[in-house]
Amino acid sequence: MRIRRIPLPFLIATGLLVVLTSPVSAQRVGDVRAEALRLFEAGDYRSAAAQFDELLKRKPRDLEARSKRGIASLRLNQPAQAVADFDAVIRITPWSYSSHIDRGIARVMLGDYEDARKDFDQSLGLLALSFKRDPTSLANAHCGLGQVAHRLGQDDVAIEQYGEAIRANPSDPSGFLGRAEALVSKKDFEGALPDFGEAIRLNPRQSRAYAFRGDALWQLGRLKEALADFDLAVELDADNEEAHSRRGSLLAQLGENERALPDLDAVIRLDPRRAAAYKDRGGVLVRLGRYGPAIEDLNKSIKLDPRRATSYQNRGAAYSGLGQYEKAVDDLNEAIHLDPINPGARTNLGLALFAVGQYERALAEMNEATRLAPTNSLVFLNRAGAYARLGLLERAIEDYNEALRLDPKAILAHVGLGKAHDSLGHRVQAIHNYDMALQLNPSNARVYTSRGNARRAEGDWKGALGDFTKAIEINPKFAEAYVLRGWSLLCSDRDGADADARAYLALQERPDSSTLYMSLLGALGARRAGNETEARVFLAKALSGTNGSAWPGPVLRYMYRALPAQQMLEAAGDDLQKTEAHVFLALDLLQSGKQNWAVDHLRWARDHGVAHSSSADLARVVLLSLETSNLEPIPQASATPGTPTARQ
Repeated sequence: MRIRRIPLPFLIATGLLVVLTSPVSAQRVGDVRAEALRLFEAGDYRSAAAQFDELLKRKPRDLEARSKRGIASLRLNQPAQAVADFDAVIRITPWSYSSHIDRGIARVMLGDYEDARKDFDQSLGLLALSFKRDPTSLANAHCGLGQVAHRLGQDDVAIEQYGEAIRANPSDPSGFLGRAEALVSKKDFEGALPDFGEAIRLNPRQSRAYAFRGDALWQLGRLKEALADFDLAVELDADNEEAHSRRGSLLAQLGENERALPDLDAVIRLDPRRAAAYKDRGGVLVRLGRYGPAIEDLNKSIKLDPRRATSYQNRGAAYSGLGQYEKAVDDLNEAIHLDPINPGARTNLGLALFAVGQYERALAEMNEATRLAPTNSLVFLNRAGAYARLGLLERAIEDYNEALRLDPKAILAHVGLGKAHDSLGHRVQAIHNYDMALQLNPSNARVYTSRGNARRAEGDWKGALGDFTKAIEINPKFAEAYVLRGWSLLCSDRDGADADARAYLALQERPDSSTLYMSLLGALGARRAGNETEARVFLAKALSGTNGSAWPGPVLRYMYRALPAQQMLEAAGDDLQKTEAHVFLALDLLQSGKQNWAVDHLRWARDHGVAHSSSADLARVVLLSLETSNLEPIPQASATPGTPTARQ
């Protein structure tokens, strides 16, 4: 065979090329390796992976680069890529127990638990053959087996494996953390706390440990400590999705709904396809009364997971908040279809049915909720509210008491119990219940007004006025408190009713049902203070904006001295207006010093007026005040029985 000659210049050029480029290429590979390792050690796994990609293109059998790229993929939550790299390493070095452990971890992340178990078992077998004991790898293999068992619900096995890991390497926090999580899964929250504590002692910067310990503390009712742990977890890792989720849920449970929203926003930012996060944020928005945005979130939750009953439950609550009760009933029926033993859905369905007048079915759903959750305070609280609105106050009291037995800190149960006793005339008991509610939440303005009303009915004007004043201090824009304090000041013969009337009118951007009555209060208060000019200003402004013949126009005209008292009484068209006419006439007569005649009209309103109307209640409290301030009974001024006539 003839050998072809190669020209000498070509040989020289080729030789020169080899001599000149080989060192440069080797230097380039070394630089890539050094940079990849530097980035890996710095924790910049994404950049390190890109450098390992470049290195492995040139040296595909570089086992260190492939192994470290696999670990970087684990850190980047790319377990499938990691498995491919560890497969390649194990094909070349099947005795590498560390690669079996790493591949087992990747398989756990993929949910391939049986193959993961085989990897961890294989690693333990290889470690047993090793001449040098490796406590770190031994602990990692047992932790891996513990994690597989935990994921499969075999928590007793998991606890045993984590115990082996701790014995192999007691300085590794992973064994303690894993065992604590398994104990939590078994509801042994107290037993888990020492392991969480040791894991945190060994690694105080471990966000996951704080998040899971916070969850255990929450389950134990140690809410303040739980919240502190969630705060630390988020501080250590702002992207800890579970810590944000748990802290948001706990804040919502504590009624801190505005504070909960940023955490739930973070969960959705970190995992936009997490249906539960949209459900949770939707629930918080419902509690804040932001029903439109809540429904948007709950629609997304249902789209992502149509089988999640609580999403329908929360959306049903949102529709109820909007007054769209038919839609609410549909959603809540679907929630019960998906989860027949959900007491919350049945309670909400009962409330929606109650709103559309289906009282019998509403109570049936609430009864079922109490059967399903006999230790849940809320289901008894909601049924109590339904009983109260139906006028079944004794039954309501029973349920409120049961709610308090189950949860002594249920503020709404104390308030509801107070209102029920108040309605039954048990005002001393009502005041006690309001006291309890205010001990739990001393900044609730509405409870102060409720207690003030009860105190006023008992003749405790000083206590009532103190409560109404406290409500105004808490919320200076609480218009109802000015109404209550203003009338109480007038009826207890104190100054300031005109100032409260003025404050109320200043708060109203447009007239409402109380505007004209507060103008009457202002006029009465100004006259009591001897300021007739100011009284007429109140009345003139009210009359300028209303039809003088429409009620309570005749009362305004009478107070303005433009209509005789008898004509004012005759202008009252129904029983409620007649009650009001007699009360206002009585108040005016009292200011004129005609107490006996005033009493006649007050007694008529009390005895013959519309029961439980605000004017009849006012007549009762004024009579009580007059009777307690007189040693002798007040005589009746009317010459004949029946409806008293006006006297001026």
